[in-house]
Amino acid sequence: MLVITLILIKSGNMKKFLLIPVCMLALHSFAQEGEVHKAMDDKYGEPGRDKLNAWTENMMNAKTEPQYTFTTAMNMHIISYKHGEKKDESDIKYYINPSSETFGMKPVDKKGRDNMIMVYDMKNHSMLMLDHDKMTGMAININAFMSKEMQEKRDHPETATPGKSNTDCKKTGKTQTIQGYQCEEYVCKDDERKTRSEIWIAHALPINISQSGARGPYAAYFRSADGLGGMMMMAKFYKEDELESSMEITLLDPKANIMVKTTDYKLGMR
Repeated sequence: MLVITLILIKSGNMKKFLLIPVCMLALHSFAQEGEVHKAMDDKYGEPGRDKLNAWTENMMNAKTEPQYTFTTAMNMHIISYKHGEKKDESDIKYYINPSSETFGMKPVDKKGRDNMIMVYDMKNHSMLMLDHDKMTGMAININAFMSKEMQEKRDHPETATPGKSNTDCKKTGKTQTIQGYQCEEYVCKDDERKTRSEIWIAHALPINISQSGARGPYAAYFRSADGLGGMMMMAKFYKEDELESSMEITLLDPKANIMVKTTDYKLGMR
């Protein structure tokens, strides 16, 4: 099973976009049991098996740095709703360095455990999954999941044709302070999709996490904020006037000094 989430980070100069695939990979566990190889043999024979082996080798051919430093840390609290009632809650810790092409994400499970961190190195087009408890990890070559055309669009976004958006965002004039930053409210509507988003943006922050066209589990929390020129600090998302989800930045440290040393981990498939 492979889940890919596409995240765009807007850098401090507010012009450069970085395309970040967030890959949660479980393929290796099946491959070790021979299930994937057997399926490829049954359907394609030896050429299919060779093709799978070549792809796996390319996927594992990832370049990483000895260490990564993050200067901003934040916690996002997410709530999902069903028929107006709270359904689920979760937290995600983010680590960002606006001056470099790196991004970290640490999901927090329902028991409060956060032993896994994912680091996205867009300079080397790689992603790392690191387990703090076992001090083991896995490095993945992101290009293995992208066609040459996708890589070209990623590396040269200025040549890509922008997609048409049906979302109309308007400033309401309301303001409030969230985590020490003055925020302005926007209401974004998409009549075709029958959605509405109430978004609070901090324009003073040089970091903007946005998400466009993604199908990952957190797509809705970023899509409407794309292009508003600031950091989304709080939002509510509606479908046909029914509240579906909400998010809030509950912690923000723009002076964090978090270092992840990849040399401390044993990297491999297991």
